[in-house]
Amino acid sequence: MKVTIDNRPIFLLFLLRYYKFFLLIAIFSLFIFLLNFEVNNLSKEGYRIILVFLLTAILWSTNLIPTAITSLLVLVLIPALSILPAKKTFSLFGNEPLFFILSAFIISSATEKSGLSKRITLLILSKATRNAKKLAFLIYITGLLMSFFMPEHAVAVFLFPIVMGIAEVLKLEKKKSNFGKLLFISLAYGTIIGGIATFLGGARNALAVGLLEEIWGIKISFIDWLKYSLPVVIPLSIIGFIIIFKIFKPEPIDIEIATKKIKRELETLPPFTFTELIALLIILITICGWILIGHKGIGFAGVSIISAVLFFIFRVIEWQDVEKNINWSAFFMYGGAITLGTVFAQTDAGTFFINKFGIIKTDIIIYALIVGSVAILITEFISNATVVALLLPIILKSGINLDTDLKILTASIALMSGLAFMLPVGTPSHLICYSSGFYSIKDSIKAGFLLNILSLISLFVAVKFIWVRL
Repeated sequence: MKVTIDNRPIFLLFLLRYYKFFLLIAIFSLFIFLLNFEVNNLSKEGYRIILVFLLTAILWSTNLIPTAITSLLVLVLIPALSILPAKKTFSLFGNEPLFFILSAFIISSATEKSGLSKRITLLILSKATRNAKKLAFLIYITGLLMSFFMPEHAVAVFLFPIVMGIAEVLKLEKKKSNFGKLLFISLAYGTIIGGIATFLGGARNALAVGLLEEIWGIKISFIDWLKYSLPVVIPLSIIGFIIIFKIFKPEPIDIEIATKKIKRELETLPPFTFTELIALLIILITICGWILIGHKGIGFAGVSIISAVLFFIFRVIEWQDVEKNINWSAFFMYGGAITLGTVFAQTDAGTFFINKFGIIKTDIIIYALIVGSVAILITEFISNATVVALLLPIILKSGINLDTDLKILTASIALMSGLAFMLPVGTPSHLICYSSGFYSIKDSIKAGFLLNILSLISLFVAVKFIWVRL
């Protein structure tokens, strides 16, 4: 047996093994060193929250420590640095949007556990005939519509094995078959676009709305959000599929064998169960609650919590099922982000940034396009929730100072930050589809760049002709 000896110096091996530790030491040392400085025209609290803001941005972006732990660190640093009292800081963490997000995870888990989402998916996909374009479109539109009511990454996780099964049955060759590329990119882009439509598709939407309410007391209802999102989602979803179909035009292929597989799987399902009926009724009641009373009284979180309780009362789901599906890292991250953003806005830090970097008064359409462009660019490299958490507090502060419609700025950042079309690292649903091996980074950049341009055009049209009239 051949033995390979590593001849690299021990010091180098030690450094490679513990490089994260040394990076953290360097980052925190610099942070402590900078605490001793003062900045003209900026209060001590304002200066320190900027340092905490930058430290958090670095840790979230590099993931040197888990995002949840970074968020908990924020809760300690704010009172420790005398920026805000501990009691006030911790009270900001227990905010309404955070409990809405928790309830959304439970609703998503219950829908999946009941079998309702699988039945609906197979029913839709079974409608495909021998038309390859129709099958790809059904995968695309199924992912898109399901992401209205479930987190987009959960939809991708659910549909991925179905699409993979289709690819295997058709014996599609990885990275060579255009139809294979079309199937998985359709799933990725469908879930991404659908994920920005409502509060349920991606928690970044709830985070953005929560920041707006926590910082400035401005509420956006479920229906109001649809008024902002649908003018972007509808043209983007229609033209977007046309673009990816043109780029990845499938080779001639008989898909009858794939549709037969889907129909066989549908036939193996038991008859529509009482549990599925209960799940469907609860979801319909929840949507009605969001529309009718979500913007007042108990709020979106209250309606969602009642919905979650009903799922447990009717035994649709058990707590053990929920524990498996709740993304606790995201839960804590959103809590930390809202806390950080609220404290940031309560100091003079936002005003300092505006004055320092020369943010000038401009037309709301141009301003929305600028912040939307920044968001859609950054979200290709870091998580969309992080983009919202880092950008929105600064932009909202500038919007108040410039007498700008804050709802438009909030929607611009939240919607564009959810559209990571080019790089798989931008969003979990894209990464899941990329892991199939059927398309390359080059493929996603080629299609994603065009969809990014289309997204900004859709944003421009929506702001100019619809949003300014709301």
